[in-house]
Amino acid sequence: MKIATGRCLYFIFALTAGVAVSFWGQPIIHGNEKAVNIIVTVFSILSGFLVAVITIIGDPSSVAARDSWQFTELNRNNINRRLVRNKWMFVLYLVTLTLIFISTLVSDFPGVEIWIERLYLGFAVMAFILSFRLPWTLAHIQMRRYDELIEEQRNNCGIKNP
Repeated sequence: MKIATGRCLYFIFALTAGVAVSFWGQPIIHGNEKAVNIIVTVFSILSGFLVAVITIIGDPSSVAARDSWQFTELNRNNINRRLVRNKWMFVLYLVTLTLIFISTLVSDFPGVEIWIERLYLGFAVMAFILSFRLPWTLAHIQMRRYDELIEEQRNNCGIKNP
């Protein structure tokens, strides 16, 4: 199995930033309703965007009609890996929102509240950093579809690719 070094390093960076901010940034977030509302709003929007990305990635109609079933079967694993990564992003978003909700429930227990705030702030920072890759992922998928469409149209006209 091939390991994507760049992707792993990016994840480690996001995780490290999340842990660091969770400890040093918690006092800033404590009792700051405006900041919490911004986090909730941002992750609600990102969740909707991610559902759209998952829908586009998983749409089987994107496979060009010219492709054989063997190509489609081989490409299935690639699509599955992308879907799994995006499902985990969605889980990160939901965990962040769930922890924010829990923090409001345990506000009468200051010791617990501080740790929940650290957790949701850490998850929020990590997920936010990881989300920066989403626009590039979506653009890559769409450009690959255009390339496949152009190739199919050239083949239909009898033009061979250079």
